[in-house]
Amino acid sequence: MTDIESIYKKLSQVISKEDFLQRVRKKVESMGGLCDEPMAAMLVANELGFSDVGRDSVKIENITADSGQVNFVAKVVSVFDTREFTRNDGTIGRVGNIIVGDETGKIKVTLWDNMADLIKAEKIEAGQTFQISGYVKQGYSGVEVNIGNNGVLAKSEEDIDVAVSSQKIKDVKDGMGDLNLTGKVLEISEIRTFQRKDDSSGKVGNLLLGDDTGTLRVTLWDDKTEFLNQIEYGDTVELINAYARENAFTQKIELQVGNRSVIRKSEKKIEYEEKFTQITDVRADMSDINVSGRVLDIGEIRTFEKKDGTTGRVGNLLLGDSTGKIRLTLWDEKTSFLDEVDFDETIEVLHAYSRENAFNQQVELNLGNRGIIQRSEKEIEYRERFTDIADIVPGESYSVQGKVSEIGELREFEREDGTENVVASLQLEDETGSIRLTLWGEQAYIIEDLDIDSEIQVIDAYAKYGLNEEIELSIGNKSRVIML
Repeated sequence: MTDIESIYKKLSQVISKEDFLQRVRKKVESMGGLCDEPMAAMLVANELGFSDVGRDSVKIENITADSGQVNFVAKVVSVFDTREFTRNDGTIGRVGNIIVGDETGKIKVTLWDNMADLIKAEKIEAGQTFQISGYVKQGYSGVEVNIGNNGVLAKSEEDIDVAVSSQKIKDVKDGMGDLNLTGKVLEISEIRTFQRKDDSSGKVGNLLLGDDTGTLRVTLWDDKTEFLNQIEYGDTVELINAYARENAFTQKIELQVGNRSVIRKSEKKIEYEEKFTQITDVRADMSDINVSGRVLDIGEIRTFEKKDGTTGRVGNLLLGDSTGKIRLTLWDEKTSFLDEVDFDETIEVLHAYSRENAFNQQVELNLGNRGIIQRSEKEIEYRERFTDIADIVPGESYSVQGKVSEIGELREFEREDGTENVVASLQLEDETGSIRLTLWGEQAYIIEDLDIDSEIQVIDAYAKYGLNEEIELSIGNKSRVIML
């Protein structure tokens, strides 16, 4: 008969000696004296998957639904929450799941009762290596290993490399699960709280990731959102066991990171280069637009009250490149950039979206909390394009230059809301014709510095029908007047 020490020597990698001897004693007691300690030790070894008291560990790729009791070493990849359930006899059971892997693959391990309690006690974490002994069966999502109170889940010092099949962003499709992906952080959102239907509070936040095949938005839920406070733009992150679904609002595929997923920083180098759109190619209702341009004008920051009663901020920049110019509207925290940037600097705008201005029907860029604005070392050429006065038609914005042929008076008036404003007018002519300019607000005071025959440039004035159905240019806070 094999003695206890010899048996334990073959089991030492999967169970501590103290636990082993305790099981042997319980086995002797449960058998009512029908077996001695060596026989009890053999029975314990059999329960641990060592029917021949010498079975070697298997690799995960060799575990099948017919494997029965198995013994293997693996690293924890994901840890899921436990849940309670009521058995047919009325007792309460506990169950939890982990995903483990070795160099040959990954497999789901289901823990029952006392073993499941290890999850709740936070004694099982991603990255730990365990000796595992359990029973294999076919589960709902494939082959899985089950560990009950007689199974083994013992920490191991063995170094395990987990085989991870990683996807590229372009290959992600709606409904895909168990996704592993590595990408460069292009955008980090704020963490938002929300109320669930059961009145509990939840948290959600977003990342935009990029690789050499494209970009993809990642949504993090609840405790996973804390990761957003640990990373910066340009970091590389690795996602394990994420799942993909279509956003009902944008109809775009997004990755979801919940309590069954792992997200962490990575030292991998990701090849990603932002694709930039020329200003002339920006159309209404585009999203995720990247533009480089020179700062042509900087607006003031204005505050307003949102529908929810909170205070918002908005400001504008005018950007130009070799193909044209476009107005950029910055919202809330992004407006602080207006105090940092100077006229004629080159900047990059990343992940903006475009809308048509309802007043002048011009396409404009918008940058909210998901976008990025930063200085750039790029050399951007811009030359203002001036329109001949004879070619001006209503409903568009124009830049013109010419000589002042007539200067009106500065007039004060009261708006419908009771506030006061000022207005002035002048006549501008070039070689092709003459047009009336109406200057509003602060712009009106420019006439005090002008004389007849002064040469000026008017940037971004809006053309419309004025008195007597004659075309005129309206100059407001989004326009500029330059004296030559």
